[in-house]
Order: sequence, then structure tokens, then C-alpha cells
Amino acid sequence: MKAITVMAGTHPLPILISDQGTEILLERIPLTGASGTSAYNEDWLQDLLYKHPQSLPIAEINPLFAGLVPICRELLTPAGPLDVLYATREGRLVVLEAKLWRNPEARRKVIGQILDYAKELSHWSYETLDAAIRAALRRDQGTARSLFEVVREQHGGLDEAQFIDAVSRNLRRGELLLLIAGDGIRENVGAITQFIEDHGTLHFTFGLIEMAIYQMPNGMQLVQPRVLAHSEIIRRIVVEVRGGELAEPDADSPEVEREAMPRPDLEQQRLKFSNFWSEWLEKYPLDDQSQPVKPPSKGTNQFFDLPKESKGRLSAVAAEQSGKAGVYISFRREPVSDRIYSALMADQTAINAAIGQPVQWASSDKWHSVQIWRDFGDQMLTQQRAEVQEWLGDLMNRFVNTFRPRIDAVLRDQ
Repeated sequence: MKAITVMAGTHPLPILISDQGTEILLERIPLTGASGTSAYNEDWLQDLLYKHPQSLPIAEINPLFAGLVPICRELLTPAGPLDVLYATREGRLVVLEAKLWRNPEARRKVIGQILDYAKELSHWSYETLDAAIRAALRRDQGTARSLFEVVREQHGGLDEAQFIDAVSRNLRRGELLLLIAGDGIRENVGAITQFIEDHGTLHFTFGLIEMAIYQMPNGMQLVQPRVLAHSEIIRRIVVEVRGGELAEPDADSPEVEREAMPRPDLEQQRLKFSNFWSEWLEKYPLDDQSQPVKPPSKGTNQFFDLPKESKGRLSAVAAEQSGKAGVYISFRREPVSDRIYSALMADQTAINAAIGQPVQWASSDKWHSVQIWRDFGDQMLTQQRAEVQEWLGDLMNRFVNTFRPRIDAVLRDQ
């Protein structure tokens, strides 16, 4: 499920303040149009963002893709060469298209083009992707390196088998971040977002990034990338291959973060999570003894029942592959759950204070959710096990103590 968030269409100009206190309002340099400069072209923009991925506002679009490692430029696919490919240490892939809108035809085609890239990559194996990356690096840099080698250069100690499994799984699911970076994109944002929503069967996150360039007094330029629009994936669908065909298990599942387990080690994975949640439930019992507790989970999510009529679900999450833990509560969109969520939102200040950590509130056309996440790294179930369990125990207690009485009160009022 995707909801498209569109940012404001206009942005204020930055102010430069000198050591002497002089204030200078910077002027924006047009990249296209009658007054645009030919010094800036798509190859320049592509190269700039390949060299400096940290300048991209990834955390504003989807924090799960933060920490980009530039992999290669001009990766050849059957749909054409994609401009820049990035990866994260968790095996997530990011595709970027650099586009200056001098050509009206390109304006209409670029969205479809990047979606074609996503479709092609979702059919690739890790080996196919790795071969294409090696070829791209050999052409561009004269030396072929594997995807894992490039990422390991920035993240030492990376486990190769786990990384390959993660990349393979994300390719199979189509779990990609698709970015279009350019100038003056805002005129057609409405049509772009509608086009994206019409492709809801693809499980990607999408972002539009505007590259604003300002003239500095000393002759240098200030480049400011900023988000214009992005999609928020409220429900992640785990896609498995069964008998050579794609299947979506439990299409009604409201999990915000759910992780598929590697098939060869399924029983070991189940036992590992079962031990983790058994130990956690024993060490950190809830203050509210009336809260129903499900048996220890054999997966990443430990669920807790909420009143059935609330259409709600509460879960603790230990997503080992991404290194993230969290607690969330979600509600299927129905009149009663809409009223519950509205009542919670009306009491948002008190709830945030009671939880004591930054809370993410989100809604789509089918779900409401309240979430908190924390990055613990790839040793969360081993070396950081005690810290993760303590954090989850405290947070789940706060969620139950904070949300359960408020939900019960709305249901009583009905």
C-alpha cells in the first residue's frame, strides 16, 4: 500500500551570514529555460550524486534506505541503462535517475522508465545483478568488482552470505527505492503521483528530489537537494516463490515491518526467534496483567491481541536482517477504528509524553498506525540481545499502558 506525500511547491531562499554579520539573500541559478546555464547537464548531475550520496535526503523519504553506498553508473538492463545504483549494508537497493527537464518528451517518459527498471530488477537473480555491476565498473573505472566488495569497502565485517540473501530477497520482492533527481519537477507532481499510485502492484518506495543551486558571493555554488514528493509504504507485503510462481501470504496482514526467513534455515530461524521471544516475555512481563499475550512467536513479530472490535493489532518487532527493532500498533480502516485513531490523535501530546520517544503517526486509505523504531545493527539477537530486549520490554509496557485504556474508553462510549 502506498500513500503519496507531496511537499510544498515553493521554497524560501537561503540567507548567507558572513563573519561580519552581513546578510546576503542567495539567488537561485536556473538550470533550464531561457536563462538556464548549459554548464549543468544530466551527466554532471549524475556524477555529483554518485560521488556524494550523503547529500540526498534519504531519511525524509524512507529511513530504512539510509546510509547509501554508491555502486556504479550506467548499469545496463533490458529496459535501458539506469543512471546510478546504490546499496545499503542491509542489502537494500536504490535506483536514481538524473533528469533536467529541457526535453518535454523526457518529462513524460522518465517515470515510466524508472518503473521499467524496477520491473526488470525484480526478475533478476543476485548473480545477474552482480555480473551487470562488474561490467559497469569495468567500463567506467577499468576494474571489475562485485557488489559485495564495493559495499564491504565502507562497511567492514559484513557477512557475505547474509548480504547476498538480503539482496536476493529484496530483488524478488521488488523492494527498491526509486529516485528521480532534477530541476523544476514540481509542475507535474500531481500527474506523477497518480501514475505511481496506478502501479500499486510494485513494492517500491518512490521519491522526487529537486536540485536547487544558488550563487555564492565568492563565485562558488551551493547545491541543495530537497524532497518534493515521496511514497510511504504503510504495509510491506512479503512475496514468496512457490512452485515457480509468486504468492502473497496473508494479504490482510497489517505488519509494518515483516521479514521473510531464509528457506534452508527455516527451522533454525524459528527456534532462534522462539527462544528470543520466550526469554523476552519472561524477563519483561507487562504491568497490565489483563492484556492478552500470545505464545512466543517463531518469527520477527511478537503479537499482542487488542479488543477485536477495535480492528487493531499490537506488535513488537525484531527484524534481524535490517537490524531494526520496534513496537507498533495498527488499525484497519473502519468507522470504529477511525474514531479510535481520531481520539488518539486528539490526545497526541499526552501520548507522546507518556511514550517518551519520538512517535511516528501514519495513515493510508486502509490502515492507521503508530510506530517507533530503533537501529541496533546486525548483532541485535546476539551481542546486543539484552539491550534490545530491555528496550522492547520498556517500550511495549508504555504502549500497553498508554493505548489500551484509551482504546477501551472509545469502545465503551460506543
